[in-house]
Amino acid sequence: MFKSIFSKYVAAVSVIIVISFLILATVLAAVIGDYGQTTREEEVAHMADITARIVMYGYPEDGSRPGLQAYLVTRPDFSVAVDSVCTDDAAVSIFIVDNERRLLYASRGFAERASAVIADGVYLTRIETFLDAGTPYNSMEAVAALGGENCLVHVTPCLDGDGTRLGYVYSVTSTESVAQITKATMQTILMACLWVMLAILVAVYFITERHVEPIRRMSVAAHEYAKGDFSARVEAIGGDEISELAVAINYMATELEGLEQKRNRFISDVSHELRSPMTSMLGFVEAVADGSCPPEKKEYYLSLVAEEIKRLSRLVADLLDVSRLEMGEQKMNFVKYDIADHAATVLISLEQRINDKHLDVSFAAETDKIFVRADADAMYRVLYNLIENAVKFSREEGRLALDLAVIDGSVRVEIYNEGIGISPEDLPNVFDRFYKSDKSRGVDKNGVGLGLYFVKTIVAAHGGDVRAESRAGEDCRFILTLPLYHD
Repeated sequence: MFKSIFSKYVAAVSVIIVISFLILATVLAAVIGDYGQTTREEEVAHMADITARIVMYGYPEDGSRPGLQAYLVTRPDFSVAVDSVCTDDAAVSIFIVDNERRLLYASRGFAERASAVIADGVYLTRIETFLDAGTPYNSMEAVAALGGENCLVHVTPCLDGDGTRLGYVYSVTSTESVAQITKATMQTILMACLWVMLAILVAVYFITERHVEPIRRMSVAAHEYAKGDFSARVEAIGGDEISELAVAINYMATELEGLEQKRNRFISDVSHELRSPMTSMLGFVEAVADGSCPPEKKEYYLSLVAEEIKRLSRLVADLLDVSRLEMGEQKMNFVKYDIADHAATVLISLEQRINDKHLDVSFAAETDKIFVRADADAMYRVLYNLIENAVKFSREEGRLALDLAVIDGSVRVEIYNEGIGISPEDLPNVFDRFYKSDKSRGVDKNGVGLGLYFVKTIVAAHGGDVRAESRAGEDCRFILTLPLYHD
């Protein structure tokens, strides 16, 4: 239960709506009930007071003091006036009683019930006790003579000029109308609650479907990614958080797909790098071991084996360095480092290879000493990789230039060579690990695509930046920027 987003939304919203409507219904019922009862009480009291004034209108003040019954005989038209009062609110019934408990008037259709009320001596005695105390009787009660239903009762005394009670006006109405209004209100609220629940159910269904369907597609795509298939993509619709997640997943899939391709290419490169020297070494060692190798060639073959072992050792060292970089285990020992001096040293160390290609070399630096804050070994590796690549990929008798300058508090190292350059499609990826633009191995026979990855990672750790510019088939330029050293 409540496993799906739809069911959770519906349950949560339903609970909130039901509680809200219950609170609303309770408050409205209380307000309507109080207002209805207060209004009816005021109406009953008002009609009783008006009737009492009509009854006592014109009562003689000359001292004759007739009884209420005798006085009303002289006013046969008073009943017309009282009837008009009762017509204003047919739900209120009125009857008039004198001190001898004689029924003098009852509103239309109420005479029988009025007689029953008068016959209840205990009930009338209680009312008269209130009236004798000079207090009008006002109460909501269940009157047995009126069938035991709850009624609003108001009794007003008929007083002469001296304040003597001659009788009283009994005004009564049922509270059933207030209860009916309250019941109707509750039913209306209940129906509104049901309609709102239905509308929200439909709305939540479409809203959740709109959000859940992309999530389902993401789940399917994630399972495909887990199987190694990164071709699946999730359609991003709209601009909400779900679409942003879809874009992020598609980006992740693209990166994983690229990483998988690089990994496969790396495995292929490493397999080739390992297989070739191992095959060569095996052949040389077997030739020496079985005596098929001429004695004068043994030393030569063993030297070849030694070179292949060194090559394998460098490959393993590079792989270990990659692992350390990715794990964050390679520590930097930052010192005051003369980058101009070391760049010149690297250039000189490659003199033989430069001469073999008859390169036109130029070296320029603003000053003899240009200092940066760097790890000496790591920065030497950066310079060696960049300059060696420039020599390796230069054409015969091409130009090779190394320029160093201080610009806006930064050291700019520019390494330029004329040669095969880098194609536009390869240029954005040259700093990626295991990436080799020379896929044919026509020039770079020993590399596995880790040199420039080391360069970018090390330079980033120094707070610098490195980028490449190239015109395919013409030239290439690597630009290294590092913060200038400050004491």
